[in-house]
Amino acid sequence: MRASLFAIALTIAASVNAAAVQKRAVSAGVQACIDGLNAASAQLLTVTSNVNSFTRSAGYTGALAVHSSEQTLETKLKSATTSCCAVTTTVSEEDATAVFGVVGVVVPEIEDALSAIVTKKPEFDAVLLATSLVKTDITNLNSEVNSLDTCLIAVTPAADLAQANAYVARVNTAFASAKTAYGI
Repeated sequence: MRASLFAIALTIAASVNAAAVQKRAVSAGVQACIDGLNAASAQLLTVTSNVNSFTRSAGYTGALAVHSSEQTLETKLKSATTSCCAVTTTVSEEDATAVFGVVGVVVPEIEDALSAIVTKKPEFDAVLLATSLVKTDITNLNSEVNSLDTCLIAVTPAADLAQANAYVARVNTAFASAKTAYGI
């Protein structure tokens, strides 16, 4: 009986190990891209939190704090873009799935951040020069995200382009709303 249980356990362990061996790891370039996206995502959450907590009573100092966290986000987006643009050939389905796993989380975060910026417009408007900072931030972030989108679309497998373009469309819509609200 013990021998049978041992044989069954050994068979299960071998099956699990074989399944793990068959699954290919994400390529190093794609992993660097994913790491960059995750770092930008973490900073985006910080920016969103700072925007959500901003009130006119924080004054220009508070607006500068939001702007400073946005500048850190720009730096992280530039780094992510550099990593993602280093991948120059169409990625495998497995690599694409891994990237989409991150992008699927980041897109709603971008939408939430831009929605918060629109919602807080009256607060920024009440502080001298704060709206000017926000306009610059929206423009700069839009540019950085567009560069990143271009790199990601360029290496997306044909079978996944519709999904990738749908994500890009959602981000573009969110930026368009923010730009309209701020008269950009």
